[in-house]
Amino acid sequence: MRDVYIVGTGEHPWGKFTETNFAQLGEVAVSQALKDAGVEWKEIGAIMSGILIYGGNAGHLSGQYIESVFGETGVPVVNVYNACATGSAAIRMAYNSIAAGETDTVLAVGVDLSPKGFLTAKSDNPLQDRDVLRWRMTGIPNPVYWAYECKKRFEKYGDTEEDLAAVKVLLSSYGAKHPNARYKKQFTLEEVLNSNPVCDPLRLYEVCATSDGAAALILSADPKVIQNADNPVKVAATTMGSAMYGDPTMRISALSAPAKPGAPLLSESYSASQQAYKKAGIGPEDVDVLELPDNSSWHYLQYLETCGFCGEGEAAKMLREGDTKIGGKVAVNPSGGFSSFGEAIGAQAIWQVVEVSDQLRGRCGERQVPNCKVGMAQTYGLMGNSGTTILTI
Repeated sequence: MRDVYIVGTGEHPWGKFTETNFAQLGEVAVSQALKDAGVEWKEIGAIMSGILIYGGNAGHLSGQYIESVFGETGVPVVNVYNACATGSAAIRMAYNSIAAGETDTVLAVGVDLSPKGFLTAKSDNPLQDRDVLRWRMTGIPNPVYWAYECKKRFEKYGDTEEDLAAVKVLLSSYGAKHPNARYKKQFTLEEVLNSNPVCDPLRLYEVCATSDGAAALILSADPKVIQNADNPVKVAATTMGSAMYGDPTMRISALSAPAKPGAPLLSESYSASQQAYKKAGIGPEDVDVLELPDNSSWHYLQYLETCGFCGEGEAAKMLREGDTKIGGKVAVNPSGGFSSFGEAIGAQAIWQVVEVSDQLRGRCGERQVPNCKVGMAQTYGLMGNSGTTILTI
């Protein structure tokens, strides 16, 4: 297996773009990545593209539509969907294709044009779609599930509403400095605590929005491409995990959880991160910068524990003591996270890796994590999908 490097990154600013189609968003991100890598379009040997489930038939063939903008060259194009871990799956496929010697340089790209409000089910057939049943029969949007788990944390570990609000305050301080963030306001603790309740104990500013965006990566094992790249970073591991039997997490689209848990909470992410540590030959203590999926403030706290950055019930203590700030033990979401960007299903996992890569390449200005050498991106998706990518310099 050959070593694989990220040699180019690109991202379209996050927001809502009602007059723009997904190929146009993808064009911006891919153009940036090609320029950053210093490669021509004809050098791309394969394309791994996250599908856009809200884009109809065109969205299901996102790779072909984006390819048509730059020129159809006959290379393999694979369209992949794995819920919010779609981008992780695209990166893993790109990595494996290169490492196995099928091709030298690959584009991994993700785009999304999300619906307004809560993410909804796509199917019109309630007999075949549990998610539709969940929406139509119970009226439960995603934040209800997150609030349920968050309530359990409050009861078990003594976490507080101030802890949830502090997550938003910290992430907004980073997002305010990021040129591509959708939300650039820096919030105070009082402002967050006074925001409207969504589902107790989560408030409006503690739940991420649904956004539009695009991100792209150029990965390569070509010595010439790597040599010419600006501070390329090595892909030390890229893994996928699925749920483990007995996971007590109340899984989105399900209406119950095991009565006798036998696996960790968010076990798909535990599995993906443990695989990645083993493959990369490191532990969480070696990670300098971490991008995790803060769909809500609860996720920020829970993922620190699920991925092994602290013990059960210790995440709020890490936050309070400044261990997750830039300059702390591990800089968590110095991009501003989903809190500042929003959730964009097909793009977000690739975007996270772009952000980690840019940190390792020293490109983040006021948000730069000093002396970072190891970075990790962790994301998760519906019904037990999770991906972890570890990068090193």
